[in-house]
Amino acid sequence: ANAAGGKGERGDVAPSQQGRAGLRLQHALPDARIVYVSATGATAVENLAYAQRLGIWGSEDFPFANRAEFVAAIEDGGVAAMEVLARDLKSLGLYAARSLSYDGVEYDLLEHALSDEQIRIYNAYADAFQVIHNNLTAALEATNITSEAGTLNRDAKSAARSAFESTKQRFFSHLITSMMTPTLIGAIEQDRADGHSAVVQIVSTGEALMERRLAEIPTEEWSDLHV
Repeated sequence: ANAAGGKGERGDVAPSQQGRAGLRLQHALPDARIVYVSATGATAVENLAYAQRLGIWGSEDFPFANRAEFVAAIEDGGVAAMEVLARDLKSLGLYAARSLSYDGVEYDLLEHALSDEQIRIYNAYADAFQVIHNNLTAALEATNITSEAGTLNRDAKSAARSAFESTKQRFFSHLITSMMTPTLIGAIEQDRADGHSAVVQIVSTGEALMERRLAEIPTEEWSDLHV
């Protein structure tokens, strides 16, 4: 979906190498049949900007001469424009949205009770992050981002606070996940013993971090697992 890049909260987002490869395949194989599959096709214009085979631009069915004109028009229209576009694509038979039925599905919660040692570990890390929180203002002043007179670099201050908060959230998410993993494994083993199959969803795959790291090294070194 990120073949054309886009705009993020902190500026422009470069196209992904995977997305570029997808575009190159479309150009190299003009007679190949293409099916686009996206979980978020109607949420952001960047998620359709790679789908040139749909004829959204440069055709008689839509009033866009090229991709740039399409992106600009949809960005101006916002979510409402994306909804109209999705409706028109569906009416032309170019777009299909499906939902799985939950008929007959039952669920219950698997609760993990924190041990005294896990509570001690959590509190110790919470105290450590509290130290950082209490000294964050002093750190911003020491790096000339803020001063007693006020903020000197508003963007840097926002970025620093955002980085701290996001790091804190990711850290405690990983910490809690690791603490409850043994209980989850035990439940999976019990389900398998009862003749059931287990489906495990990995919430964070680290793909964005991996792509940033790969972008820093030559492609010929990607086969080296030590990177």
